[in-house]
Amino acid sequence: MTLLQTATSGNMGDVTNPFISKTPASPRKGSTTPDDSLSLLREGMGRMDIASKGGAVDISGSAVLKENKDASGRERDRFVPSRPTSLHHTSHSSTTLPTLALDSHTPDTSMDHSMSTVGDRTTASLSESLGIPTSGRRILSFRSAPPLASHATSHLDVQRNYLLHTTGSSSRGVTQGDGTAASGVKKRPPPYIPERVLDAPGFVDDYYLNLMDWSCANRVAIGLGDLAYVWDAETGTVTALGEGSTDQTPVTCVSWSNDGSYLAVGNDNGEVEIWDVEEGKKMRVMGGHNARVPSMSWNGHVLSSGCRDGSIHHHDVRVAKHKVMELVGHNAEVCGLTWRSDGQFLASGGNDNVVNCWDGRIGQSILHTGEGVPRGVAKWTKRNHTAAVKALAWCPWQSNLLATGGGTHDQHIHFWSSTTGARTASLHTETQVTSLVWSPHSKELLSTHGFPNNNICLWAYPSLGKIYDIPAHDQRVLSSALSPDGCTVATAASDENLKFWKIWEPRASGKKGEESERDGQGRSKTSVMIR
Repeated sequence: MTLLQTATSGNMGDVTNPFISKTPASPRKGSTTPDDSLSLLREGMGRMDIASKGGAVDISGSAVLKENKDASGRERDRFVPSRPTSLHHTSHSSTTLPTLALDSHTPDTSMDHSMSTVGDRTTASLSESLGIPTSGRRILSFRSAPPLASHATSHLDVQRNYLLHTTGSSSRGVTQGDGTAASGVKKRPPPYIPERVLDAPGFVDDYYLNLMDWSCANRVAIGLGDLAYVWDAETGTVTALGEGSTDQTPVTCVSWSNDGSYLAVGNDNGEVEIWDVEEGKKMRVMGGHNARVPSMSWNGHVLSSGCRDGSIHHHDVRVAKHKVMELVGHNAEVCGLTWRSDGQFLASGGNDNVVNCWDGRIGQSILHTGEGVPRGVAKWTKRNHTAAVKALAWCPWQSNLLATGGGTHDQHIHFWSSTTGARTASLHTETQVTSLVWSPHSKELLSTHGFPNNNICLWAYPSLGKIYDIPAHDQRVLSSALSPDGCTVATAASDENLKFWKIWEPRASGKKGEESERDGQGRSKTSVMIR
């Protein structure tokens, strides 16, 4: 018989056979007392960084530790994961090493319940030890955002207003519902009483016409009925152009040349007249439009005129064939027209609620009209307004900034970048916008209004907070103009009054001997030779 056969068939309790004197035990189990075993287990758990709030974990009475004996009391191999017999709890005074029990593969409801209880206790113990709540929240789980605190809304509003006034950016109007200025805007007393009031009998109550302009030579031109009148602010004298003529037609627009020597007068027949004011003489008449001319603007020797049919003509007043270019971008009356001070861009607004920005270069288009005249296409077109766009103003101290104002059903002022065509800000005025005037000395914008307020408003830029408003006229304000020194604004209304308001203080004096070559709007005083 071999040793293997002897070991297999021999009595397990036979002490004569040294090979099967007792069940083999692991070296650690056979040479370790229960107290030493518990010490070793505690040491191992300490290396695993298992700790409790009060110090070491008490494992002597833990329910997760099972005695490694079968039902007959004999020791069994602790590496066998399952046995048909159930496990029994024993006291920690046993001579065997307690080991972590594993679930049996055989269904046992009592064991499942016991293990579930064991797992809950273990989770609770670890949670208490590590300070992790057991409220069922899962790490990295999707949860809805917590509700804001009751004061969060007002706090965010304060932050929003602070950022607005420190950065100066806005994508919408920042005035409050009552039209008051946003916080941070420095207010000053408004000039409720005008410095001067002149009668303007026969001033036409027509929103689309531009019947007043102020020259760099300190003369105010205004269209009244069939005549254009010039008031000299230095002497107070008044001159009527074309008085006594029998072929006069209603005046629809007036515009001074950049040097203040000539006055362009548009009429209801679609003609544009050029007058030498000093001589009181009509220099020439330029036709070409099929309807009245409600808007005009000068750029050196080029005069641009907008027509009721939506067309815009460039006239070179130095040559006989004056029409040098035609712009087509409106399908309704062009009621707003203004050149930028450097002559690179022309802005136009129409009764079709459209704002166009045109390239200032003349004769560069590949398109031509039937007359052989180049036809220009707008650089960019905007349709954000919901009413006619008459009010247009280029900023004198930020050349790429354009402000536009809409009519009764729009009541907004939009601010545009001429470089990109992007809208940089908007302002709801709650009233019809009829004209806009930038201050050349400070970052402020003045707007005049028609229905329903008939007032003048002064706005800070870029915060767009209202500084003040003035109940200027009894009826809607239709036109405005800035004085050469950039301090006084003249307003004309359908109540047949022409009023002068001191809005800004004079610019600080420059270097001695230095003479400005620009008027209050920043336009160069370029002389024009009329032929």
